Amino acid sequence: MSKQSEQTKKLADHYVDQLSDWAKLTTRPLFGAIALYRTDHVFAMVWHGALYFKVDDNSRSEYEAAGSQALGYVSEGEDHALKSYWEVPADVIEDDDKLQAWAERAYHAALKHGKS
Repeated sequence: MSKQSEQTKKLADHYVDQLSDWAKLTTRPLFGAIALYRTDHVFAMVWHGALYFKVDDNSRSEYEAAGSQALGYVSEGEDHALKSYWEVPADVIEDDDKLQAWAERAYHAALKHGKS
């Protein structure tokens, strides 16, 4: 396992622990990121040191207002974005109640859009 992969796994485990009062979560590698699952639904991803939550048309504007960005990556020299996952703002991560509320919205967005 690469150093980046180990760090991503440790960070994902940290978020699972931080959200443990909210729900029972599991993790699995997914396209180089670590996906956070509640039941069989991916609602979050940890990628390059950041936490990303699943968004929908109702929640995306809160992320935009907070200055967040969609999960971005480079493939074959071109920039891409996974527009259904947006970075969770630092002030949300630092507040357990806010983090759980935003996780709940992300989970409901995942339920609406199936398993991915």
